Amino acid sequence: MDMSQYRDLFVSESKGHIQVFNELIVRLEDNAPDTAAVDELFRHAHSLKGMAATMQYQAVADLAHRMEDLLSRVRSKEIDFVASLADLLLEGSDTLAAMVSAIEADDDRLPDSTGLVDRLAGFRAAGSPPPQQPAGGFDAEPGAGVRDQGAMVPDHQTLHPDSFKSVRVKIETLDRLVNITGELITTRYRLADRALHCEGAQLDEPLNRLSTLLRELRDEVFQARMLPFSFVADRFPRLVRDLSRKQGKEILFQVEGKAIELDRGILEEISEPLVHILRNAVDHGMETPEQRIAAGKPGLGTIRIVVTRDKDYVNIVVADDGRGMDPGRLADKAVEKGMLSREQANALTRHEAFMLVCAPGFSTAETVSVISGRGVGMDAARVAVQALGGVLAIESDTGRGSRFLLRLPISVSIIHALLVECGPLTIGFPVNAIKRTTELRNGEIAGDGGDSFFSLDGRQVPLRSLSRLLGQPSAPDAGDLVPTVVIEAGGMMVGLAVDRLLGQREIFVKPLGIPLNRIKGLTGGAITGDGRIVYVMDAGALL
Repeated sequence: MDMSQYRDLFVSESKGHIQVFNELIVRLEDNAPDTAAVDELFRHAHSLKGMAATMQYQAVADLAHRMEDLLSRVRSKEIDFVASLADLLLEGSDTLAAMVSAIEADDDRLPDSTGLVDRLAGFRAAGSPPPQQPAGGFDAEPGAGVRDQGAMVPDHQTLHPDSFKSVRVKIETLDRLVNITGELITTRYRLADRALHCEGAQLDEPLNRLSTLLRELRDEVFQARMLPFSFVADRFPRLVRDLSRKQGKEILFQVEGKAIELDRGILEEISEPLVHILRNAVDHGMETPEQRIAAGKPGLGTIRIVVTRDKDYVNIVVADDGRGMDPGRLADKAVEKGMLSREQANALTRHEAFMLVCAPGFSTAETVSVISGRGVGMDAARVAVQALGGVLAIESDTGRGSRFLLRLPISVSIIHALLVECGPLTIGFPVNAIKRTTELRNGEIAGDGGDSFFSLDGRQVPLRSLSRLLGQPSAPDAGDLVPTVVIEAGGMMVGLAVDRLLGQREIFVKPLGIPLNRIKGLTGGAITGDGRIVYVMDAGALL
């Protein structure tokens, strides 16, 4: 039988087993007596072995089989789940992941696992007897993997009627559905615009009905693309575990809210920023056990990710109970690096000082390590969050820890945007990136050495011309009022003077092609009902 048609299913299922495998190993390392976790770990190795054997990937099956044998010895209390065993199983998990990646790429040259298989078979914990090797190949357990016309059903899974409600849909199909829904929303606005010029057409009722149906369609399509936060979070325990061991630190890592869902596109873009934040938390934020005890803390530190839903947004908080950050030291470092003058540093608010860690090239590390110190990671995190229409904020208490807050939209394909006119251009700002809008009187604008400011809630806010930033001609003087969009960029509020505020609109954002995608600050484009092109702006990146 030709099994190649089931390769995609094998790859997908195998990745799921390996991801859970890593998470369980790290959990067991912190709580070795957890017999339920050992049993679950054994079942994942057993299922992967059976699937690989069915698909005739013998090298994968052999490695999974040896890992299963080793876990069987843990289950039978022959050996304890010690750190050296966890290291060996994680090495096996990494090798399995590399093998599956090669299979996915249709590469017949799988990584050589011969030496690893021998070490797994010969593993001995301190003081334990030599392992008893089974005669022959695989064990003869009944049901080691049930095969039905090529479908792989692990023996530990029980099919429930509810499981038939889920089907696998290609990502390309879901992307296409989002595109079609967005085009329909654009077409609806075009119809509404045409209806304004058709007296007596009586189109209000059908257009309202169409709007309702499109909102329902949009919500259903978005729901189909939604994935739980665990889609990216399940690899973080392994990351924190490996980094902390390299640095001799003891860290308890926790994730809350893994079931909260976001659009797959958001999750894929936010994964690396979260990795950068976690790496910095381990390297810069957390102390060694000796340092913590000397500071009156428990030797075991904690890093926690908490995910919560707030209407159409998700808040992701990464918090640690480490050494925290000193805003004065951050400001001094910025002056030392020539990034700020002493006067500018002294004028920084506490929040603005913390946001310095996201400035390109900024780092407080005395030396560059494998983990961090180049001043790139947090800058990349800030840029990625802003490109998604999100906001990154930082809070910290010296000696008590730091807290990174990422506020993200549920989806970025179809968004609510504020439209403004800027010369001949129509610009859209994601609504969640805007602090407020206002109309300033000329007398409310002050100047200082060529820079303009205005007062807002007792704060002095810089005022910039959006037309000038985009290299566009300014509109003729419209009178005494200056329409202004107030945004937050780099930890500080900035006002952008525009020609006219057009109001909010739901728009379907498409990626820009060459050369527009090279223009700093532009994240996408859309078309309004009357045919105008809207350029979606990431003002933070532009500034």
